Amino acid sequence: MGHLNIATLARLGGTLVMVWLAGCSEYPASTASALGAVQAQPVAVSREVEARMRPVAAAVAMSGTPQVGRVVSGTYRWMADWPETQSVHQWEAASGPTRIRVVARAREMMPSTGLRGVRLRYCVKPVIGAGTARLAGHKTCSAWTTVEGAGAAGVAG
Repeated sequence: MGHLNIATLARLGGTLVMVWLAGCSEYPASTASALGAVQAQPVAVSREVEARMRPVAAAVAMSGTPQVGRVVSGTYRWMADWPETQSVHQWEAASGPTRIRVVARAREMMPSTGLRGVRLRYCVKPVIGAGTARLAGHKTCSAWTTVEGAGAAGVAG
């Protein structure tokens, strides 16, 4: 009788463990197929988890006031637990209230004479990973700043 009780407790213990694991978020519930075999369900990443993993570019700004003929750099603070891989950098110009165009796709740029008096901003879309493991954050931009004419050092004499 004692041997039967131990075997019953062992089976009951295994069943309790399976019930407990089925309720745990890390272990998806299993389903039995028509043949009685157990198949694991694929684990899908929830949108909440994905949103928490997305990289963030904070404090996006320009290194100084953009001037014709002088290099200006985009700056930002990287906010992610993983290293940056292929972030997208771009400079946008606006000559009117609704007419925005991309004028450069790099972290640094030198405004040309055609951008004098035009509003300019630096934007970055942070990215981690590559291929199917690529995860991009939201595009963040600096404040608009008007491009000034060439300074005294930039004028040929």
